[in-house]
Amino acid sequence: RRKEGGGVGRLELLLRYAWYDTDCNKSGYIDQSEFLQLLSRINIYLKQEKAIQIYKKFIKEQHNNNQRKSKLSLRNFNKQHGITLEECVYLLRKIRKILHATSENGKDKKRNNTDHRRNEISDAIFDRLFGPEKEVVSAREFLHGFLHWKQNDGGATLEDVRNLFQKLNGMELSQLGEDNDDEEEGGRVDGGKGGDDNDGGKENKEETIDRLHFAEYLFGPHNDAFRPEKVMFDRTLMDKPLSHYWINTSHNTYLTGDQLKSLSSVEMYAAALQRGCKCLEIDCWDSDSKTNNPMVYHGYTVTSKIPFDEIISCVKAYVDANPETLPIILSLENHCTHPFQKTMAQTLETTLGDALYIPKPGMLLLPSPVELVGKVLIKGKRPADKEDDETITVESVDQTLPDGKENSSEPVLPKICPELARLTMFNGVKYRNFEQSNEMSCTDMHSFSELKVSKLTKDPANVPLWRKYNLDHLSRTYPAGGRVDSSNYNPIAAWSLGCQMVALNFQTDDSAMVLNDGRFRENGGCGYVLRPRSTFPMNEDRNSCKGRVMLRIRVLAAACLPKPNGDIAGEVIDPFVVVRVHDMIDSVKVDGSGSSPKTNVIKDLAGMSITGAKNSVVKDITDKSNVIKRSISHQVEILE
Repeated sequence: RRKEGGGVGRLELLLRYAWYDTDCNKSGYIDQSEFLQLLSRINIYLKQEKAIQIYKKFIKEQHNNNQRKSKLSLRNFNKQHGITLEECVYLLRKIRKILHATSENGKDKKRNNTDHRRNEISDAIFDRLFGPEKEVVSAREFLHGFLHWKQNDGGATLEDVRNLFQKLNGMELSQLGEDNDDEEEGGRVDGGKGGDDNDGGKENKEETIDRLHFAEYLFGPHNDAFRPEKVMFDRTLMDKPLSHYWINTSHNTYLTGDQLKSLSSVEMYAAALQRGCKCLEIDCWDSDSKTNNPMVYHGYTVTSKIPFDEIISCVKAYVDANPETLPIILSLENHCTHPFQKTMAQTLETTLGDALYIPKPGMLLLPSPVELVGKVLIKGKRPADKEDDETITVESVDQTLPDGKENSSEPVLPKICPELARLTMFNGVKYRNFEQSNEMSCTDMHSFSELKVSKLTKDPANVPLWRKYNLDHLSRTYPAGGRVDSSNYNPIAAWSLGCQMVALNFQTDDSAMVLNDGRFRENGGCGYVLRPRSTFPMNEDRNSCKGRVMLRIRVLAAACLPKPNGDIAGEVIDPFVVVRVHDMIDSVKVDGSGSSPKTNVIKDLAGMSITGAKNSVVKDITDKSNVIKRSISHQVEILE
């Protein structure tokens, strides 16, 4: 029933999760008792007598096959031992409407039959937009009466609507013949007429949709609250220097779990790339291999090891499969001796080939993403200038002391061999002060732990200097070494400072990663998002960005609510919606002790301040956000 490019209806998808647990004997049918169990499993509460009555009536009607024409292929109902998945979906739609009707009729028993079958929110919206007498709506009516007038989506075209209708009509939906759900009435046969005068029951699938498909649209991904134009990739925005973009960045990409004893896997690189990550971290160490092939793992821990060359092959496979990818940056934390470094350089050149970007000396301005399409860039260390040294911050678990302070005795890394230095685009340099940093080459960059970010922002004078530095240089931030559980820090602070590479543990699906996924959902998920003006140095236009923004959200309906804690039995108790808007305030908040730590102050919709202590992670905002009709959980922006 599903055409190419179509999806699966909400009820069909929900039922599939519970169906195979309920169908104990795997016969493809469920009997009366299993049907009652299924209703409880998916939170449909109907008196048992009523549910049994509906079930038996349906079986009888299908058995006799003389009251309506089923769209199902005819079966020998004498041998039937229950109902199929498709029949079950049909009955669930019928029961849901009965429940709505029962509730509404308790308030107003004088409702007529037309209102009786149209009391779900989708029907109410359909009636208000297109009229209660209609059963289908044309593409032109949908465009002007809904997208343009109601949704204020002025950029939508008739061609967009036709493409949408084709996808909606290609969905897998169980329609045995939609009826009025009045037990005294017979049901109507699909293909009822409505819409424009020229529309009929066998309309072109690009020209009309019916009520059922309209409901699927309202609750589906095509009706997402995320601004449609923001989701699309815009190549015209990709001509600025790399420093003007937020870059989707992973920390210790190879790890599958915690920072101490979890497995390392090449698959984590493939998963990160598929998720839109464009900066991957590789910790390289000498191995026992006679071929001098380095191993990748978290140093001074018991995490497992994977070969360096397998990671590079994985990256090359991704580039080959996605030749138009924007540049991928490999962040090398190099602990290897020269023989292994030479092998690394050889592996990079032979495996990546023309995809490897070899920088030219004396670069005055960073190239743009569009100039580096299909390229792989290396971030690491080049031989030190006389003003610098060979020491860079090592992101190991021993960098944070028990009292929360950073270890000042950083391990010294080996000097970089010329073969590898020649391939290195971004040179990691130890931070001293922003005045000196702003005089560095555009290819020199700093890495800051989240503790360093907190420490630097305690001095308000560092904020404009840091933003000035980020105008022409790259900054990378990463989780504190004490986060051995691979938890994440709130990325908002670093983003607001203009830091391009805010590295997070991709293997941990916490609220920080939800914010990151939302941030980089923009621009087609390409991994590069043009930073807003508020993250650049102060200028004359800065004042025009200030001001309050009124955000109103009306929750219209909820569907497919889970039981608490993923339970199978029990009820859904008092579901509610939590909405939080994240933003940074450039001010110092004094705590109860009289000190003035720099904290992340997040304003919620009620105007209350939720102040997170240093290094804390904002509590998860997504547990219940999936009940919103138009999900906003992925729309995260620094307010200008």
